[in-house]
Amino acid sequence: MDLSMFRPELAETPELPAAGLSGIRQQNQLVTRKPPIQEASADALTFGESARALAAAEYADKMRAAYGTSRQYDRRNKAVAKARARQNDRQLKNSDSRGVRSRRKLQGITNRRTDSAILRNARDVLGMGTDLYR
Repeated sequence: MDLSMFRPELAETPELPAAGLSGIRQQNQLVTRKPPIQEASADALTFGESARALAAAEYADKMRAAYGTSRQYDRRNKAVAKARARQNDRQLKNSDSRGVRSRRKLQGITNRRTDSAILRNARDVLGMGTDLYR
């Protein structure tokens, strides 16, 4: 071996023990296994309320608020539909005899307006005399 003044002489390396299972058992370094813990969870180790419980409570509050809002919308929509149904029923009840007369009258007015519009168009736009269509 080449000795140098800059490199100190190495001490003897100790003998390595056998690395097999029997060697470890002989050295008494094998730790005996502990019995398993039955009820082990991270929630049980924390003090106060756990993070999961807080998250679940927060989620439940948000869901409660969302369901409350949707229930309000449902209640309002149901009330509006009920009011519309009542209004329709009232109109149907009142449209028996008076409704028939008023519809007949309006229909006659509409027909007369249509006819007069046609005659006015013939007279004013086309320049036809009243003797042609009377």
